[in-house]
Amino acid sequence: MQHLRGALCGVITALFCALLFVSTSHAQQITDLQARLAQVEAAGYDETDAAWATNYPYARLQLRKAEAVQGHWYLRADAAEQFVTRGLEALDRLGRGQAMYAEPGRLTELAYVTGNDHTAQPYHLYLPPDYDPTRPRPTPLIVFLHGYVPTTSVLDPWTLQDSVLEIAGHYGCMLLIPYARRNTDFQGIGETDVFASMEQVKRLYCVDESRIYLNGVSMGGMGAWTIGLRHPGVFAAITPIAGQTDMFRWWGWEAEQMPPFRRWLIEWDNPYHVSRGLRSQQFFVQHGERDQLISADQSRLMVQRAREQDDYACVEYFEHPGADHYIYFRDETFDRAFARQMENQLDPSPMQVAHTTYSLEYDTAFYVTIEQFEEWGKPAWFSLLATAVRGQTTGADVEVESENIARLSIDIAGSPLERKSSYIFTDGTGRRTVQARDGRLVLELGQAPPEPTGFPPLKRKGLCGPAEEVFDDSFIVVQGTAGNREQNRLLAEQVERFAREWDEFADGRPRVKLDRDITEQDIADSNLVLFGRPQTNLILARIYFRLPIRIGDRRYAVGDREYAGDALGLVMCYPNPLNPDRYVLIFAGEYWGERLSENHKYDMLPDFIVFTTRRFATEDGANQHLCAGFFDLSWQLSEKLTDIAESVPTRTGSCGVHGLRLAWPWW
Repeated sequence: MQHLRGALCGVITALFCALLFVSTSHAQQITDLQARLAQVEAAGYDETDAAWATNYPYARLQLRKAEAVQGHWYLRADAAEQFVTRGLEALDRLGRGQAMYAEPGRLTELAYVTGNDHTAQPYHLYLPPDYDPTRPRPTPLIVFLHGYVPTTSVLDPWTLQDSVLEIAGHYGCMLLIPYARRNTDFQGIGETDVFASMEQVKRLYCVDESRIYLNGVSMGGMGAWTIGLRHPGVFAAITPIAGQTDMFRWWGWEAEQMPPFRRWLIEWDNPYHVSRGLRSQQFFVQHGERDQLISADQSRLMVQRAREQDDYACVEYFEHPGADHYIYFRDETFDRAFARQMENQLDPSPMQVAHTTYSLEYDTAFYVTIEQFEEWGKPAWFSLLATAVRGQTTGADVEVESENIARLSIDIAGSPLERKSSYIFTDGTGRRTVQARDGRLVLELGQAPPEPTGFPPLKRKGLCGPAEEVFDDSFIVVQGTAGNREQNRLLAEQVERFAREWDEFADGRPRVKLDRDITEQDIADSNLVLFGRPQTNLILARIYFRLPIRIGDRRYAVGDREYAGDALGLVMCYPNPLNPDRYVLIFAGEYWGERLSENHKYDMLPDFIVFTTRRFATEDGANQHLCAGFFDLSWQLSEKLTDIAESVPTRTGSCGVHGLRLAWPWW
């Protein structure tokens, strides 16, 4: 027995030494790739060059994968070496000025550098076998949105089986699979990454932009609904498979029992609530009759919605008899979807256009743009009919119905309207004549807010909140260093926790800088995510007196209401007073979202929220708000858009007194 024990110890020792040797070897290889990347970055390549745009992101992605492998002993011992080798090969190609392209007839992993957190993100592209890069012809593109799998990662991405790729090839289509940051529901940064990967493919390959199709399964089915309805006029056809369409029904939430700000944050992402966008689009929907995960009622609901809106012709539905949720593991499901898609070509200028949006971020449908709302906090919608088209003249040129829209504009060249100097439109209040200006027809439909003479600007596309919108463009996390040693230590812990959680959510570490290291160029180029308060963050101290909410040491004032207590925190997004074209997002006091999953840490944040860490929302475990809501169109506090919790703890719990008229400064 003693002999056996000795032999076993020897084997274990040998294995440990072998693993240690492999780990040391891999670490050196990773260091080599890091050094090569640093040399390339220092050389200052032209980032618009195809060789740079394809090889540099790919090399960075391979570095990330090699680093990730080190923490997974069960993966192949040579995996890190393979990733490093691929990264070095990409840098060699870059040195030769040779771009990296997908290989026809097989699925190829590619990468790009994101515009928001500046990380390298993967996507997969399939080119049909007969695609000739030397003599490309316009080729249809299918964009496939994957389903939810908790283990999805850059090491184990969701891709499609070869048989489905062959079906795409049979129809002569490219097929793009965006990674879209693991499991984002294809909302927020997930949606941003879908369009970023599409733009990369359109730039590098010959895509027929009249034949771009959107397809998705399960979580990706909902993504197809949401993206398609938010962006009418982009896709020739949309084919959701087994996706959700109404999160209230799916989760069993009672909308009327929710705080208004939470209801808004669900509805603006909810296909059912933006269903006017069905008009003049083509949806082919599939669902399993006996789906126990996402009931077929979710798809049937949108068919009924289309009937109610007289858009029945825009939605075709096929229900698989007796089938469960996993119809997307059947080749016939994709064959049916791709064949149906290929019957459609995008009509960019339909006579009828309709759209619903809760935000100016989603302001355009086909050739029509919502320029301004009448008020913030409720949906805006329009239904437009171009009655006088090119070569025809009958009565009014444009008929419009709308709600909560102050100003609408039409791109005349992109519309079916006859080109002339003036147009007649009706909106239910009478007929009016409008002059065309700079190729656009601007229709005044309601009362717009007055243009400001100074700071802050009006809400607009790209600057209208809520908080998660800050992450859709370039951002830097700014750690405060102006406090005492203990305060600075706590801020450093919060920033590290945020960066780690962002990495778990978005598959990439965000850029982090100390407040004293932020440059004027940073302020010009990026949104700033500020951790601390005016006494502990130098950037926040510079802008504090131009913010509408007062910030102290776990003490906050929203209008005349003051909240104080050791369990309170604040999150607020606002135009940056140092650069009103960019945001600041402020995290002060206690850390937000301790019970939220990494996938939904920020999507329930409005423009501002004062919260407690001692109570939590019943729907998702978010920190209970004491005061939360949205700024109005002028970025001012509004009682109408502010929600006050009905039951507020005493000062011994989380909150102090209300209704005080406060003297400033008090921090």
